[in-house]
Amino acid sequence: MNILSFWKSNMNNTVSYLLMIFCAHIYFSCKHLNSDTEKMLTLLPNDESPKVLSAIPGMGDTGLPRSQKIVILFDKPMNVNSCVQSFSIAPNTQGYFELTDYSLTFTPSTSWNYGTYTYTLTKNCESKSGSDLREIQSASFSIGEAGTAGSYPALSEVLIHTGTTEGCNGDSPTQSNLLSDSLTNVCMGTPIGNTIIFRFSRPMDKQATMAALVFSPSLMGSYTWISDTVLRVLPDFPFVYKTRIHFNLSTQSTDVQGIKLQAPVSGSFYVGTGNLLPVISSLTLKADTLSNCLQGVAASADLTTTAIANACLGNPTSNPIRITFSRAMNQIQTQASITISPNLTGTYSWSTDNRSLTFVPDVKLSYGTRYTVSVGTGAVTVDRVYVEAASIYSFAAGGRANEAPTVQAIGVASQGCATSLPGTGNALGGNWLSGHCFWDHTLPLLSASAYQFRAGDSGSGSIGSSASCADSNTDNFRIIFSNYMDLNQTVNAIRLRRLSPPGTILQLASWNWEDCQSSYPYGCRVINLIFSELEASCNGSSAFGNASTLGDFNLLRSDDTQSGYPFYMITVDTTARDVLQVPLSSSFHFSMEAK
Repeated sequence: MNILSFWKSNMNNTVSYLLMIFCAHIYFSCKHLNSDTEKMLTLLPNDESPKVLSAIPGMGDTGLPRSQKIVILFDKPMNVNSCVQSFSIAPNTQGYFELTDYSLTFTPSTSWNYGTYTYTLTKNCESKSGSDLREIQSASFSIGEAGTAGSYPALSEVLIHTGTTEGCNGDSPTQSNLLSDSLTNVCMGTPIGNTIIFRFSRPMDKQATMAALVFSPSLMGSYTWISDTVLRVLPDFPFVYKTRIHFNLSTQSTDVQGIKLQAPVSGSFYVGTGNLLPVISSLTLKADTLSNCLQGVAASADLTTTAIANACLGNPTSNPIRITFSRAMNQIQTQASITISPNLTGTYSWSTDNRSLTFVPDVKLSYGTRYTVSVGTGAVTVDRVYVEAASIYSFAAGGRANEAPTVQAIGVASQGCATSLPGTGNALGGNWLSGHCFWDHTLPLLSASAYQFRAGDSGSGSIGSSASCADSNTDNFRIIFSNYMDLNQTVNAIRLRRLSPPGTILQLASWNWEDCQSSYPYGCRVINLIFSELEASCNGSSAFGNASTLGDFNLLRSDDTQSGYPFYMITVDTTARDVLQVPLSSSFHFSMEAK
C-alpha cells in the first residue's frame, strides 16, 4: 500500500488525535469536541466506497497468450452479482466468472482470437454495504502481436511436379504452381510419390490448417510442416493416371494468431503423364533349331519384338517363359492376371526385385501349336499402379502353327521360278523363258493362254534313241507351298490332264523336293514334277517307260499347232497335307497353254 493510501485509510484517527492535542491547550473551547469532530469529518471523502486494488491484464498489455484470464481484486467485500452485471468486454466475448468476496475472474469459453480487446467495470459494481465502486475500471490489451491486425493470411502457391515421362523419372522434375497454371501433365510420381507443397504468406496454425485441407478423390499420405509457412503433402501411392484431383482449403485454416483465411481456396490438376505405368519390358523363351534345342544351347528370343515360329518344344526338357516388367509388381495379383492358351500347367517363380516372372511348363510344348500369352489389366505394381491395357502375344512351337497350307506360287523349272519359299509371279503371266514364276498368291489368275510352257518331246525320238528322249526342263512344273508338306500325301494329291482334244494319257514320271527342313518333323515346300505322255515318241505305242525305249520324261511337243491349243490343267486336291497333317485350304487348279 502506498503512503497516500495509508494516509487515507487512517485519516479519521489522525484528525481526532490532532484535535485532542489542540483542545488540551484550549480546554474551555473543547466542551463539545466529539460533536464538532463529526461535523468536520462530514466534509472529507466517503471512505466506504470500494476500490480496485489491482487488475490483470493492465492497460496496454500486449503479446498475451490465448488462454489469458481477466482478474480484478477489491479492497472490500463485494456484491458479486452487481459486479458481474457491471462487467463488459469488446469485442463481445463469451465466458464464465469465478467470484469471491474480494475478486472477480473472467475466463473466455474458447481461446481468445488474436487481436485487441477492452474490458470495463462500471461504478454499479457495489460493495456488500451498498457503496458504489469509487472509479470505473477499464483496460485495453492485445492477444498476440497487433501488427497483423486488419490483414489475412493467404495461400501463396501450390507446387507439384509436371513434365514428360523422362522428366518425371529424371533427377530434376519441373515444379509448377497450380494456382497460376492449368496443369494437365502432372507426374504420377517422381519417382514414387508426387509431393505437393503448400506455401503460406505467414506462419500458420498447423493443426487447424491440416484439418481444413481436403482432397477429392481422397488422398492418403503424410503431412509434414517443413517450416511455419510451408506444408508438404507426400501421397502414400502414385497418382492414378488420367485422373483429375481436386483440393479445397477452407477458412478454418488460421494463422498462428487465429486469423482465418479471408476466403476458401480450391484448385485441381490432371495426372496426364503416365511415367509410372508398368509395361512388359520383354517376354522371352528359347527359339532355335531342333539340334540346338535338344542340346540345351538354344538362343532366347523376345516375343515383344520378334515373331517366333520356331520355339523350342523343350530346351531340352522344358521351355521356360519369362515375363519381365518395367517396375516391381504385386506377385499375387499379377500372376493371377496371366493366362496361357492352350492351357499349360507348370510352376511360377519371381525374381527378388519382383520384376521378372518365370513360368516353367510341366511338359514339352506341342509341335506346331500356336500358344497365346495374355497379361490382363489386373497386373499391378507393388505401389498399386495397374497396367494401362491388356497385352496379348503368341508364338508357334517347333514351326509354323496350324495354318492351312496353300499353293504360294507355280511355274516351270526353265524359268527363274524360285526353288524355295517364296516364289514371285508376274501380273501379265509369262512363258517358259520368263525370269519369274507364272503366278504367285498375291496375283489374280489369268486365262490359260497367259501362261505358256514348251513340251519336251519333239516327236523325233525312236527306240534306243536316248538323246532325243532326254528330259527337257521347259515342261517340268514347279509348285511352291506355304508350309512344309508331307511328301507322300502331297505327291499323290497332284494331277495333270490335257483339256484339248484329242485326249492323251499322262503319268507322273519323276519328281523331287526342295526347300526342306532337316529337323523334325522334316517336310519340304517346293516340288518339281516331270510328266510323260504315252503318246510321246520315245514311249512308242505300248507302255510308259519301256525298257527298250528308255522311257520318256517329257510331254508331247505341240508348237506347230494353232494358237490357243492345246491346254493343260494341273490340280492339287485337299488330300495334300503339311507335316502337321493340316490339309490344303482348298483345291488348287491352274490352266496353261503348251506351245
